[in-house]
Amino acid sequence: MNTLTRRAALAALTAAASTPALANHPGENLDARMMEMEQYFQIIDAAAPPFALQDADGKPVSLSDFDDKIVVLNFIYASCPDVCPLHSEKIAAIQASINDGPMKDRVQFITITTDPVNDTPDILRDYADLHGLDTSNWVILTKTPDQPDDATRRLAKDYGLEFTMTAEMGTMVHGAVTHVIDTGGRLAGKFHGMEFSKVNLILYVSELISNGQHRQRESGWWDRVSGIFQ
Repeated sequence: MNTLTRRAALAALTAAASTPALANHPGENLDARMMEMEQYFQIIDAAAPPFALQDADGKPVSLSDFDDKIVVLNFIYASCPDVCPLHSEKIAAIQASINDGPMKDRVQFITITTDPVNDTPDILRDYADLHGLDTSNWVILTKTPDQPDDATRRLAKDYGLEFTMTAEMGTMVHGAVTHVIDTGGRLAGKFHGMEFSKVNLILYVSELISNGQHRQRESGWWDRVSGIFQ
């Protein structure tokens, strides 16, 4: 490679690195901005606990199946008399907004039952219609036959959420948390309770997608320029 070409490439490299598109890419300081906007948001930034479960038809489903997508994950049980149906309907409203635009193919919604013994396949199949969820990018999961009955409650605990059975009432005491998992299985953040803004979660997902696209563009740009020096 001649000196002139090398100098031109270095000049292009320096100019590109100083442009706002790279210095202030979409989603920069996303967590800090979300903390300011949403009081129920928590930064996590850690590997999401992996899982290998199955859907209502017995098809194996793992978190790693969606490494290239943003995953919005929540835990429920179908006979829950209070928070679970409200949580599911809020997730359905968020999904409807996301699916009404170009983000649909980039986001996967996952609901996991913590009561696999009582939540039969028929109950799980009916859950989407009962709560307005779109099965094109939403799935409800349960334990596999070889897993113990409390497998999904243990998984919920791994995500920081306790489902505690009450003997006198036959129900589970628990909170509501919406987990947002970035591409590659990184648990990016949590939205706690039922009072968080749907718009803020949608914006958070959108910015995670933008960050991923930016990383891909930046990597491709660097590979093209660095190839000149090989």
